[in-house]
Amino acid sequence: MTEIEKEILNLIESSILKGNNNIKLFTKTLLTNLKKIISSSNLNINSLIKEKLSKKNIFFIRHAESLHNVLEEKFDGDFSKCNVYDPELTENGIKQTNYTIKKLEKEKINFDCVFISPLKRAIQTYFLVKNSLNKNINIFITDFVREVVSYCDKNKGKKLSKLKEEFEGKNFNFNYMTKEFWWFDLGLDKKDELESKLNFNLRLRLFILWIIFREEKNILIISHSHVFCQMQDKGIYNADLQKMDNIILYKKIVELININPENLE
Repeated sequence: MTEIEKEILNLIESSILKGNNNIKLFTKTLLTNLKKIISSSNLNINSLIKEKLSKKNIFFIRHAESLHNVLEEKFDGDFSKCNVYDPELTENGIKQTNYTIKKLEKEKINFDCVFISPLKRAIQTYFLVKNSLNKNINIFITDFVREVVSYCDKNKGKKLSKLKEEFEGKNFNFNYMTKEFWWFDLGLDKKDELESKLNFNLRLRLFILWIIFREEKNILIISHSHVFCQMQDKGIYNADLQKMDNIILYKKIVELININPENLE
């Protein structure tokens, strides 16, 4: 890793560690500082990103079926009848991961790290497939890959302090979750708070930028359908494992880099 690459990675990670309560402000500050690095070094950032991505193998697992999936199908998408707080996997969902495990074993990927959504259905999916992953894999729980926050309680979860308490001794890295109420844009306990489309788009592009500047080559993400759709422009079934298209990821990053920070007010 070159000194410029280290500087960019340090900028991203130090920004995350300071907290990301307001994604628009977070993005504005990060992009402003990134553009200073690019300008001072005459760096061709697009070429660098393309080169970094060419060395990455990024895979995605959507969580297995959970209770809210069953209710949404039963009530034909009427979310008022599907409001389940941080739902757990169903028995069928647990069985679905047998298919995921077979795909992991077929791919024979030695993953360097896994990034997991802090929602229970994603963490449970990890525990079901973990024996097919490297024993010394680095495990990051991060709200950057949580599901989009809607008016449904199913997309909210435990406080950060409760997550740390529940999974103490599991070698989970919570350093990149810096908010106690991680599911709210402003860190406020409002039952009716929604996440804007812009907020959702920005945090996922920021996440992609972050992982491509990290040193790990083989990366696994365990997350949600809307997250995959936003990152890859297509859907994914419960418990499915898919390799992500780096060409599409590159386009997402270029869109982020080309944003004028001053427009993020």
